[in-house]
Amino acid sequence: MQQAIPVLPTLNIKQTIQFYETELGFTGVDIGGYAILKKGKAEIHFTLCADKKLCEASSCYIRVTDVQCLFADFAGKEIIYPENKLVHSKGNKKSFTLKDNNGILLRFVQES
Repeated sequence: MQQAIPVLPTLNIKQTIQFYETELGFTGVDIGGYAILKKGKAEIHFTLCADKKLCEASSCYIRVTDVQCLFADFAGKEIIYPENKLVHSKGNKKSFTLKDNNGILLRFVQES
């Protein structure tokens, strides 16, 4: 089995863990300048970084099985970017994007 785990930059480990736990339902652990966040089969790591521009230039593509249900869960939290829309695109893909507390874009995609 193969698995890739993204390591993304964060400006503040504790605030990032709090955001992902409170807003997105992840469980996180702080191991000193590094965080591991998990939700179901999804796992994202974060490393401390002082460069806000690096955070804002980062993104993560997350495949999901029920994007509409996930969209409904997040829609009321005002974190979907840019306009609280579920997008239907070529290849029967459905997706939405949200921006985390660091400015990182998370794109949730259901591929048929």
